Amino acid sequence: MYVELHARSAFSFLEGASVPEELARACDTLGMPSMALLDRDGLYGAPRFHLAAQKMGIRAHIGAEVTCVDGWRYPLLVASSEGYKNLCRLITQMKLRAKKGQGAIESNELQNNSSGLICLSGGDEGPLAHALRTGGKESARKCLEQLCIIFGRHDVYVELQRHFSIEGERRNQVAVELARSLRLPLLATNGVCYALPAQREILDVFTCLRNHQVLASAGRLLSGNSERYLKSPMQMAALFADLPEAIANTTELASRLQFTLRDLGYQFPIYPTPNGQSQMEYLRQRTLQGMIHRYGTQNDRATLQVIRELSIIESLHFD
Repeated sequence: MYVELHARSAFSFLEGASVPEELARACDTLGMPSMALLDRDGLYGAPRFHLAAQKMGIRAHIGAEVTCVDGWRYPLLVASSEGYKNLCRLITQMKLRAKKGQGAIESNELQNNSSGLICLSGGDEGPLAHALRTGGKESARKCLEQLCIIFGRHDVYVELQRHFSIEGERRNQVAVELARSLRLPLLATNGVCYALPAQREILDVFTCLRNHQVLASAGRLLSGNSERYLKSPMQMAALFADLPEAIANTTELASRLQFTLRDLGYQFPIYPTPNGQSQMEYLRQRTLQGMIHRYGTQNDRATLQVIRELSIIESLHFD
């Protein structure tokens, strides 16, 4: 059975075309047993995705697309508790030294925090695509060899996506050739950014907002079509009928991703609160004070968002 390993959020879970709950519902409707959510440079949607998937009996895998100083993004999947800690360290390091939205990791940081993580070669913004664009096939080969050095040959998958673009298919042909030459497994994904094809229009709007453009002049910033939706197992099997091993490997990889948020197993330190309040009571009080300071007393949208997020924090015992 095909398992979608790659639901990518466009920017963060608040800015993407589909929220985590929608992706989980679509996964359930299509009869898929699991899915991985990879936010960009963070784990923003992971708690909501985990809760929604848990309610539907779906296994929620965790990961992120982590930006490198050279501009491309490493798609990283968490295979173990150690991998989760390493991913959190990488994200924390990049966030601490940069303005919001501008963080990036150094190659040596990836080398030092790779254990427990599985790396995919990525789609349009992945390391393989970047190497192929800038240095051709030989550069792409060196890229895969370097990933094998960092993560270990057993933890590198050559990712294939088919969105009916000439450039994408050329990259796939090179990727297949290199994967077989280096004896690396192929992996079929759809680089999902939205649950349904119609939601591509929402993604285009947010892409324009992020790049300070309007739809009429955005041009190549926007996707060429609406193919990055959650496809059914039958659709994916037909799309990769010539490469059945790429479909089979999605299930094999999913079986290796043993970590979920239920396995955190970490007890946060007790925070000293005034007047004998519980941590949650004190967090709620301070959050509401901050909301009023920032947004005023008559902002229904901010109030609803704060209530919703505090509810999630409380249900996960993250107070």
